[in-house]
Amino acid sequence: MKVAVILNQSAGSLVDRPLEGPVSAVRAAFEAQGAEVDLRTVEGAACTGEIERALASDADCVVVGGGDGTVHTAVRLALPTGKALGVLPLGTLNLLARDLAVPLEIEAAAQALAAGRMRAIDVAEVNGEPYLNSSVLGFYPAVVQERERHRKLHRLLKWPGAAVALAKTLHRLPMLDVRLDWGDGPRRVRTPVLAVSNNPYDDGFGLVLRRASLDGGRLGVYVAHERSALAMLRLMGRLVTGTWRQDEALDTFTVTSLTVHSRRRTLKMVNDGEVRKMAGPLHYRIRPGALKVLAPG
Repeated sequence: MKVAVILNQSAGSLVDRPLEGPVSAVRAAFEAQGAEVDLRTVEGAACTGEIERALASDADCVVVGGGDGTVHTAVRLALPTGKALGVLPLGTLNLLARDLAVPLEIEAAAQALAAGRMRAIDVAEVNGEPYLNSSVLGFYPAVVQERERHRKLHRLLKWPGAAVALAKTLHRLPMLDVRLDWGDGPRRVRTPVLAVSNNPYDDGFGLVLRRASLDGGRLGVYVAHERSALAMLRLMGRLVTGTWRQDEALDTFTVTSLTVHSRRRTLKMVNDGEVRKMAGPLHYRIRPGALKVLAPG
């Protein structure tokens, strides 16, 4: 098997770290399984072009090492080609890698993938744009934008910047007025947050939610009823303690498609960590088994 590996050397796990060790470990892991390896390390800005080159090559599988943004780019580019994708977790959250049970340490991750198997997982999309984890509307896009502004202006680290951004956004909590339709007619909701996940989240605790199934063929839809900062903080507290499913102020649904109507011409959302703006209405759907991935056996 021919494997093309692209490592984003700007990703958090590789910053300020000599590259020789991780590069050697990744190459050795795949070569030990008989793979022919083309491995390249690039700056973050060059990742898109390098992923395109790898997908156009004769590689059977393209393995990307980076954060969720790098993975999102790789998925978008890989889907039309039908090629398999592998993920080495080098970012902060590493959501897909966690759900695929890929170890979070690069050497162990490389060994697990090299000895792994191909499997098909679902892809969600909104207005034709794919995502693997979640699409979130409401106040969260403002939090992400405010966090990035503070990081640039005050050089805050990601988590402190996120805390400051969250406090500012909750203070002026914006509301989302939309109509949701999953086939039974439109339902009007006024909510501070609407999330649509690629397969439903499991019960559990912590702000990083997990999904046991990536091939269930369903979207998870989450709508908060409460309209105050205090209520949102309470919901976040229940996320941390694992009691969020019992919160009467949170509606959850599983559907195969969803249309979001709004009086606004465009709506902001965060798709797999990236802020996007799209013209309405928003059409969500699930694409069962659309992406081939390399996963631990």
